Amino acid sequence: MRFDNIWIAGTGGTLGALEPVAVAVAEGAYSPDAAESTGMTSYARSEEAPPHMAVTAGRLAIKEARERGIVVGPDTVHLHSHGHFQGIDMWPAACWIARELLGGTLDTMPMTVNAWSNGSLATLDVAAATLTARPEVPSALITMADRFAPPADRWHTSPGMVFGDGAAAGVVTRDSGRMRLRSLVSRTDTVLEGLSRGTEPFRTAPEGWQPDMRRRTREFLATGEISLKDVFTRTAECTRAVVDRALAEAGVGPDEVDWFLTPFVGRTLHHDSFVRPLPDLRPRNTLRELGLTIGHLGPCDQLYGLDHLLRNELLNPGDRVLVLGTGMGFTFSAAVLTADGL
Repeated sequence: MRFDNIWIAGTGGTLGALEPVAVAVAEGAYSPDAAESTGMTSYARSEEAPPHMAVTAGRLAIKEARERGIVVGPDTVHLHSHGHFQGIDMWPAACWIARELLGGTLDTMPMTVNAWSNGSLATLDVAAATLTARPEVPSALITMADRFAPPADRWHTSPGMVFGDGAAAGVVTRDSGRMRLRSLVSRTDTVLEGLSRGTEPFRTAPEGWQPDMRRRTREFLATGEISLKDVFTRTAECTRAVVDRALAEAGVGPDEVDWFLTPFVGRTLHHDSFVRPLPDLRPRNTLRELGLTIGHLGPCDQLYGLDHLLRNELLNPGDRVLVLGTGMGFTFSAAVLTADGL
């Protein structure tokens, strides 16, 4: 969908302490071959619960937005996204985060947007649609946070990446801001959903906090419903589809992208998933190297990346930023933003 008057007015981000991957290799937690393939040098490890990190990032985003005259308060819609445990069972983390950031009584309903690693673009999509449809809503606050503390296994949950701990936030509004949303497109290939489910039956209680995701993928492929080659073909087709449409709706050519933001994965997976399927794309810059120092932050990667660009003054006025998101399910999203409000 093309957007004409949706802006990101403030952003925030926070990370855990950076820990060397070499230590994990020396301790036997991560194999030398995997470390060489991913190119990971460090990862973010936090002692804070994800909701606390979300509040830290949210306060930064709200402060920046309010300095630009944006109204953030009880009428603001709050959307939170995460993929992992938030610290308490059967608990609405979004409501607690909203209380900390927006006040005790709200005229809106905080919600969790469960899109796994595609949380940055999923929450932005819902926020943009809400502001377009409801003129009485002055702004939307989007937050996301994850921590992959034990018993989670940040090293082996998904091949080709190492999981890091962090949070990101943004204030979305109309009329003015720092980044202008030009387009946002999504596609879902539900045939690939089984990669995360395997052949497991439905249960009456959780299996535990560290399911074997690799086993599930092997089980699903063993059913013969699709092959590994089919997985690569289908993911590449969906990636091309959302990128091509997002660029076309924004009026930006594949050789006119100044920054290309993708999930923070290792070098090999980055090339196979985001470079090889897009041979016509010629971005001038990426944040791949940043990702190799902090790890995959669950749903936070893309919004944390935008905050990194803004906080470190890496953007020039008018720069065009292509943002790509993917998540279990299997969802694919692409958005184009321009630095029109620096």
